[in-house]
Amino acid sequence: MTESWRNIVVDCIGLQLNAYTWYRYGLIQPFLIPGRIRALNIGTGGGFETLRLLRRGSYVTTIEIDDQTARRTRERVARHRFSERHTGLVGHVLEVPLEEQFHEILMCEVLEHILDDRRALTRLSRWLLPGGRLILSTPTASYGLLPGDTISPEEDGNHVRVGYDGPELDEMLRGVGLVPIRRIYNGNLPIQWNLLLERRLRDRPLTRPLAYALALLSRPLLPVADLIPFRPFDQITIATKA
Repeated sequence: MTESWRNIVVDCIGLQLNAYTWYRYGLIQPFLIPGRIRALNIGTGGGFETLRLLRRGSYVTTIEIDDQTARRTRERVARHRFSERHTGLVGHVLEVPLEEQFHEILMCEVLEHILDDRRALTRLSRWLLPGGRLILSTPTASYGLLPGDTISPEEDGNHVRVGYDGPELDEMLRGVGLVPIRRIYNGNLPIQWNLLLERRLRDRPLTRPLAYALALLSRPLLPVADLIPFRPFDQITIATKA
C-alpha cells in the first residue's frame, strides 16, 4: 500500500481521534445543517472535523491558530479531493480577516483558550447568518479541570479559564445577539478515565498502538457509560441568531 493510500485509510478510520471525540461528534451530528451550506469550523482538530463537514456537502472555511495543524488540515482535505470547497485561514479568531457570513459555525473546545472570549463570541455572532446555527463545545466550570489540564494567564495553548457553566454561557451568548436553544451535558467519571488513559498511552510511541486499539474498542461503550449519573465535564451548546 502506498503512503498516500495509507494516509487515506487512516483518515477514514480516524484512529487519531480519541473515543470521547468520536462520541461527542455523535451528539453534535443531529444538529449539523445538511446540504451545500456555508460552514465555519474554528479549531480544526487536524482536519477531521473539517472532513466531516465537507462530506456533508458543505463549503467549509476553517480558522486554525497553529500553522502545523492548519497544514495537516489542508493536506487531509486535499487527499480526499475537497480542496475546491475548502478555504483555510491561519491565525487567531480575533485577528483573521473574514467578512463572510455562514449558515453554521462549529467550535469545539476553543473558547476556554481565548482571553477575550466575549469579543470572540461577538465575532461569531457577526459571522452567523440570521437563522444560522452555532454549535459550541466547552468544558463545564463546576466540574473543574481534568487531570493534566492547566490554567495559564496568557494564550499559550493551555486553558485561560476552567470553562463555563450553562447560565454564564447563556448570558454571554444573549449579550452578543445569540439565542441558546439546546444544551447537552456529557462526559462523566468513567469517560474521563477512558480519555486520560488514551492520552497517556498516546504520549509514548511504544504504547501508541494500544491507545488506538483502546479508542476503537471503547467507542461503543461510551454512550452507555454516560448514562451513569455523575457531574459532566463537558457541554454542547446550540444557539441561533434571530
